Amino acid sequence: MNLQQLRYLVAAADTGSVSAAARRLGVSQPVVSRALHGLEREYDLRLFRQAGRCLALTDAGHSVVHQARRALEACEEVERTARRIGLGRELDVVATPTNGSLMSPIVTLFVNDRPRTDLHLKRAGSMEDVLGMVAAGDAGLGFGDLPQALDDASVVAQPIWSVEVVVVSPPGTRLPPAVRMEQLAASRLVLPSKGTERRRMIDSVMASASGSAPVSALATDERSAWVTSAQQGIGSFLSYRAVVCELDGVEFRPLDPPKRVDVGFFYRPELLSEDGQAMVHLAEQCPLPVGCCRPAAS
Repeated sequence: MNLQQLRYLVAAADTGSVSAAARRLGVSQPVVSRALHGLEREYDLRLFRQAGRCLALTDAGHSVVHQARRALEACEEVERTARRIGLGRELDVVATPTNGSLMSPIVTLFVNDRPRTDLHLKRAGSMEDVLGMVAAGDAGLGFGDLPQALDDASVVAQPIWSVEVVVVSPPGTRLPPAVRMEQLAASRLVLPSKGTERRRMIDSVMASASGSAPVSALATDERSAWVTSAQQGIGSFLSYRAVVCELDGVEFRPLDPPKRVDVGFFYRPELLSEDGQAMVHLAEQCPLPVGCCRPAAS
């Protein structure tokens, strides 16, 4: 077993497909396939099973992937510590899981442009947490949905992209080509957990459109579980087209009327480091992901 195999394993679990995992990691499909088969042979385990056109984790696979994530996180922390001690430069950026995936091309540009900076990506459970960490100085930059107004005057927002919101569904789902919110509210949905900021927002929007709460087939904050649930026919979920456009075994539909969300960076100007300024500048030059367009004004 090696770290590269663990990376391939986690990517395959997240995307439900060897080909999608290979695209995400920038390698060929046979490389990922050989790595996964090698793991299964080495430990005499079956990690995946076929679920229609997609891969689904077995019980053993779920356990191994959980520990693989912990191992990769631990290795990344070791690397960050070594770089911090050796180089003395670091930048903490916080985002929710979905927004963290959206900013992947920005991260790639930054790492290539500033290889001597230790970039630390932090995960937050909600945009409230993102803004709170930036306001408290626990992160130099936050990234995510731009609110209508910021409650904390010490934090400023820098728009980067306008992203399209789409409905991600199991193949063959009976929904029109463009989905009205009241139609979506009557469908089986994969939703964030109750009590979270995003769940409250979805419940409110759908209640306004249909007069009733959405039909929850599954509630979880694990983004990979949303993808797997759609691939296995459990239900639909809302996401950004730019985040899910390469997924296999699902269908995409726009909302009616179309829905776009502005996303960008949050920071406290007096705490923004040179590296933080560089990331914002690189983001403004970054090629647009699929389904994005730049906001009309910053």
